[in-house]
Amino acid sequence: NAVESMDATMYMEMDMSVMGQSIETDTQMDMSCFNDPVKVKADVTMSMGALGSMSMSVYADTTDGDYTIYVYDGNNGNTQAADASQLEQYDAQQSMDLYLSSGAEYVSAGTEDINGITADKYTGIIRGEALEEVMKSSGATSSLENTMGMDLADLYSDLGDMPITVWVDQSTGYPVRYYMDMTDVMQTMMKKALAGIEGGDTLTMSKVEITMDCSNFNNVADFEIPAEALAA
Repeated sequence: NAVESMDATMYMEMDMSVMGQSIETDTQMDMSCFNDPVKVKADVTMSMGALGSMSMSVYADTTDGDYTIYVYDGNNGNTQAADASQLEQYDAQQSMDLYLSSGAEYVSAGTEDINGITADKYTGIIRGEALEEVMKSSGATSSLENTMGMDLADLYSDLGDMPITVWVDQSTGYPVRYYMDMTDVMQTMMKKALAGIEGGDTLTMSKVEITMDCSNFNNVADFEIPAEALAA
């Protein structure tokens, strides 16, 4: 909570099939986050195989407690007012704080080398209402909404449990990686979403996994929001 800034890279792999057609989506989000005042930069690249790919940059800042998000793809952009919950998928610090405080039942699972750092490994399970909050902030459902063209906002309840693993730097106590396997949870959501729709029972989520690596605690290079994004 005392960290003033941090960098992070999030990787999300989402593989599914429906009516015999496979869809594989890989997303990378490179984030730089400042805490007080809030300022965020996220460069997002999403590859969807035969469906093509897309890239965009997302910026966010705050003025007198009011948040603004700027989205720019190099040619076009838009600006929108936002609240803190809308920033979570782009703010690695808020996300990590949520995942660590989500009531997961963490147990020690030894040590591992993470990007040259000796880290203590902890595995846990996120349940119930905490899981709903994690799903909303993870970006996984928004990615699926973009791919499938559907709104999943009403499907967060009764999702079951989800495993999470966190690695903590032995020397600093900072979390340097987390990993979540959302496959079963996303399958439950899609089963609800497609109930009664022809062909809906053929959809299978074979892999939904998110990994985020965190670095440069209190040592993030400052950045300016480009004029092109501010003018969107």
